[in-house]
Amino acid sequence: MKIKSAELSNQIRKVFRLKLGDHVVLFDGSGFDYESSIEDYGNDFVTVKVLGAKQSRFMAGRGGHGRDGFDGMCEVILCAGVVKKDTFEWIVEKATELGVSRVIPVMAERSEKKSLNMDRLRKIAVEASEQSGRGDVPEIGDIATLSEAVELSKKVDVTTCDIMNLAFHTEGEVFSVAKMREGLIGGSSSKSISKTKDVKMNIFIGPEGGWSPDEIELFHKHNIDIYSLGNQVLRSETAVVAALSLVMFG
Repeated sequence: MKIKSAELSNQIRKVFRLKLGDHVVLFDGSGFDYESSIEDYGNDFVTVKVLGAKQSRFMAGRGGHGRDGFDGMCEVILCAGVVKKDTFEWIVEKATELGVSRVIPVMAERSEKKSLNMDRLRKIAVEASEQSGRGDVPEIGDIATLSEAVELSKKVDVTTCDIMNLAFHTEGEVFSVAKMREGLIGGSSSKSISKTKDVKMNIFIGPEGGWSPDEIELFHKHNIDIYSLGNQVLRSETAVVAALSLVMFG
């Protein structure tokens, strides 16, 4: 199989310094890893022989993410306020490693950065998937307003899937994993969470400085519950890791 990719060729030849006949594990985002031997390469291509395939160690959405007795898929979408470039790239990297299905950059009222390199963010998502042994790559959505992100969060087939929307802020009831397991978290947006249906979970985390009063009012208007992560003030990237770790593995 010939793969046209100057980046892959460079990675194999100059980064890993692999030679003809050496083995390499490749993935294509389908949930399978392919053990392959290197047969040839050039400046912009690599030719490999696939020796076998096996399921990847991890796929986003598999399992209940800490919810006892839950057997369905749990798709987690991170709606993160846009922050400075390096910080947002770090957020994408860690969110990918933690297993989100999608990242939506939100241009919040307090966002100081007004643009992002989307190609760079998608490349980081691929690299983080490779590094973490993940078999798929999260979607990196286009920059959206908070209103647009909220509307996207509602697009779900309620006959087959429950929805849970959570916004995190510096103020509010402290988030409780125990209550989430009991179906008491996200109640106003989801009414009740079934143990048999799939779940779509939208996590809203603002930029440094948090959500503005108008944005808080927007959450209230759409019955999106607001929680805090404790009394301490966290940087945006710290809040992302803390919140995702709690809802997915707590």
